[in-house]
Amino acid sequence: MAEDINEKEFDWISEVFKKAEVFTGLSYDEREALINEMYKLSYKPEDIVFKEGDTPNACFLIYKGKAKVAKNKMIVLKKAVSTLGPGAFFGEMAFLTYAPRLATVTATKNLTCFVLLKSTFQRLLAKNPSFKKWLETLSAKRMVKLESI
Repeated sequence: MAEDINEKEFDWISEVFKKAEVFTGLSYDEREALINEMYKLSYKPEDIVFKEGDTPNACFLIYKGKAKVAKNKMIVLKKAVSTLGPGAFFGEMAFLTYAPRLATVTATKNLTCFVLLKSTFQRLLAKNPSFKKWLETLSAKRMVKLESI
């Protein structure tokens, strides 16, 4: 069940956004507008946040807990890509490529994430072409890493 973000959480997200590679180049007002559109979701261990192949509708910022990222290597074999913890942002690559999810993300501990919807992210990209270009470059780098696995 989605929950609203309180003032302490807002301040935490704001600090993460200032340092997050993905949000380089955004103004304070742009970051604040994104945060105001976010909400909080919780997951239990082994809950799937999203599956490889899913249509992307949101991206996530981990507040508490951990998640694992895995990619299918064959029909039944999964390859661990990484483990994510507090402050990690994931799922935004699909917003740029318009492609299905490239990996499966699963909670490994109780997980609390702040969620940013695709529609909100797309509005920001439309208003800020230099931010969009930066994210396309970052996305290309990440694609190379994922494809090498």
